[in-house]
Amino acid sequence: MEGNSYPIEPQRNVEIISEEILDISPDSSVRRYGVFSMNSDCTTSFRLNGTWKASQFDKELATASADRMQMIVQKKLSDLPGEPHKNQPITIYRVPASLREKRKALYEPRMVSIGPYYHGREELRAMEEHKWWCLRDFMSRKPEISLDIYLQEIRKLEFRARQSYSESIKLGSNEFVLMLLLDGCFILEYFLKYEDKEIDIHCDVGWGGPTIISDLFLLENQIPFFIIHKLASSFSDLKYCQSCENCCNLVYNLSSLLPYKEMLTHPYVSCNNIQHLLHLYYICMVPKSQTAHLHPPVIKRSPSWLWMRTPQEPSEGKASQNSIIIPCAAELHYSGVKFKRSLSHHLFDITFNKGVMEMPLLVVDNTIRTIFTNIVAFEQSQINRSRVFTSYVVLWNMLVDTARDVSLLEQCSILELVQHNEEQAADFFNQLADCWSMDYNDHYYANLFLDLQKFCCSKWHSSRARLMQDYFNNPWSSISVVAGVILLVLTVIQTFYAVYPSGNNCNCH
Repeated sequence: MEGNSYPIEPQRNVEIISEEILDISPDSSVRRYGVFSMNSDCTTSFRLNGTWKASQFDKELATASADRMQMIVQKKLSDLPGEPHKNQPITIYRVPASLREKRKALYEPRMVSIGPYYHGREELRAMEEHKWWCLRDFMSRKPEISLDIYLQEIRKLEFRARQSYSESIKLGSNEFVLMLLLDGCFILEYFLKYEDKEIDIHCDVGWGGPTIISDLFLLENQIPFFIIHKLASSFSDLKYCQSCENCCNLVYNLSSLLPYKEMLTHPYVSCNNIQHLLHLYYICMVPKSQTAHLHPPVIKRSPSWLWMRTPQEPSEGKASQNSIIIPCAAELHYSGVKFKRSLSHHLFDITFNKGVMEMPLLVVDNTIRTIFTNIVAFEQSQINRSRVFTSYVVLWNMLVDTARDVSLLEQCSILELVQHNEEQAADFFNQLADCWSMDYNDHYYANLFLDLQKFCCSKWHSSRARLMQDYFNNPWSSISVVAGVILLVLTVIQTFYAVYPSGNNCNCH
């Protein structure tokens, strides 16, 4: 059975084994394999090749002779993309299964799948149908461009797109190209309709907006940004992408529509430097100005656990230069640290000066929990990147230990909880940094950590704080202390005059 032929990127004869899932249930192991034969004229043809089990490679290997085993292993090696000792352009990673299983709701889409990792899930089927409406709406913006042009342009990027994923994509060429087209048009239409204040009957229902926004910024739920850029740049009447050298209009306009924009900055970056939507959000949240003072990131060849050093006990009255932890908010408060809400809206504007720690307001809701969790995962997936956001997360993880810490920061107007109570918020901060890896000797808040440790280790500060908290923590105790002092002074005066009565002991001649 022969299918249609399409031009593709490689320029030599090769057979690409593709895989199409027959049963989309996660427990199914039956897959249908097809062969895409590349001809000398750079076209491909699809030929159905029967039904295999997912463990076919292992079965062949188990029953193969020595010579056959060598052929199987050699074919496996030859199917690997790229060249030896050459880094692959991977930009979209999977979260380790051990972490994902703990909190699936924060890593897996609940309403819309973007990209191949969750493509075809039954619970996301409704939005798959809606993507066709988005494709039609997007094409109507410039109807003179035919569907064939869309498919040809995306197909040219198929090989590069497959290389962007950390796992091999088990989708046939046609299915993969169509998925990229539908997902890219859905993303653009979602933001365009939001910008134009156009109602979307599926996305604007009560639960639709927050859930879709959360799904669009999942690390595993992405397509390469160059697919979105290709679709947008093909429509000059949208005025979205006219120059990509320094500041891309597409990037600028999309960034203005991102959620929680009060804590973001507009990026001045080429679209060629954007990996995907989550990366765009990261750049808006962590601009280059935040990392200018940090040392250039270095790839450390030492074992990664050396970054997770054991904290040392500080000497008496002196902060340890090697300590990597700070007390929680309640303990800091007991040691005399005062918490004050900063006027800044930028998350990283956290300062500590003369016993006062100023922090901007952080509103904790379901969407921000998802975004924060996936930004940490994204930053951890990047090798040559200063881990500013990880440092921010570690700071919050140490400040918040129990619901008591959350309540204290709420009273100081630094935290605002939406859809959560204090214990749920404490659990979120405790779990947020589960997978962090950070150089504790050189991170964004290293000096802040050290200043807090020195302040807490000072006996003067701790004694003064205990005095204020024990005797001046409310008006009644303050009145009692003042009354006691006045009584003590009067008692001393009375005793003095009793011992030395005024004028009565003078000798008269």
